[in-house]
Amino acid sequence: MKKLLFRADGTTQTGLGHIMRSLALAEMLGESFDRRFAIQNPSDAVLKLLAKQSLPVIALGSNNIAELLTHVSDNDVVVLDGYDFDEAFQRAVREKAHKLVFIDDLIQGHQVADVVINHAGDVTATEYETEPYTTLLLGTHYALVNPAFVQKTQPKDGENKAFVNMGGADLHNVSHQVVDLLLSINPNLRITLALGAANPHADTFADFPKEQLSIQQNLSAKQMARAIGGSGLSVVAASTIAYEVASISRPMIVVQTADNQGRMISFMRDRHLAVGALTLPINAEQLALAVKKARLTPSVFKQRLVFDGKAADRYRQVFTQLCA
Repeated sequence: MKKLLFRADGTTQTGLGHIMRSLALAEMLGESFDRRFAIQNPSDAVLKLLAKQSLPVIALGSNNIAELLTHVSDNDVVVLDGYDFDEAFQRAVREKAHKLVFIDDLIQGHQVADVVINHAGDVTATEYETEPYTTLLLGTHYALVNPAFVQKTQPKDGENKAFVNMGGADLHNVSHQVVDLLLSINPNLRITLALGAANPHADTFADFPKEQLSIQQNLSAKQMARAIGGSGLSVVAASTIAYEVASISRPMIVVQTADNQGRMISFMRDRHLAVGALTLPINAEQLALAVKKARLTPSVFKQRLVFDGKAADRYRQVFTQLCA
């Protein structure tokens, strides 16, 4: 009875963060679970992403609870990840499903799920209002990071190689500013820029020299991990990608690209997991100073303490019990 139904959405406007987190969890749990996704009006890019992992997709026409419930059985553990699943929505799903899991990052309202996951590094149980039966899985021990992201040795030629990713959508094209500034700081730098499936700005990078900028789009988790591992510095959004970089153990600069990333920025800065924590608009001098710090490695050792690589084992144990 190890049946899992993941309900998450992702678009050009909102990015693919919710889908990517759920996909990471699905990958951690592995093929011993019957995993499928329910996505509202999934794009071709999203369908291809899930197809690569041989995960079936139920295409929903709306976020109407009644439509979702037609696909839920009393054998399902339903995993919700999104901002539109309020308490009433969750109660309706839990009433029909075997168990309910909610992936959260807002800490708002009363939680009625059987399990609530929030992998923010500094979140505490006292911040939540829950039912007596609710189990909270909090902090980096439950980091929702694809198992492809594991510790790798530093590349010998990594000093002049950088990896850049500003999220799945990057609506304001922060990537372009980051690439431009990095090349002005170090003209010898070779940059791998990873653009998400929802990114509409690929054409704006045509003027950069191809020998200095390699644009990669729609990368799989393994391809993303390989790109990060081959670089001596990563400049990324303060989102799950920062956890992925830390899991590989690389000097990192994080950039807050959305209002809901404030906690992540604070955590990365306060725990000294990044050599720089920047906000928009990016200050060129601050970025240059952070790039210089990347030659030092204290942050890498701290990353290895915070991200121990055992989250998948913890999740498999939790979900095996939920499905029992």
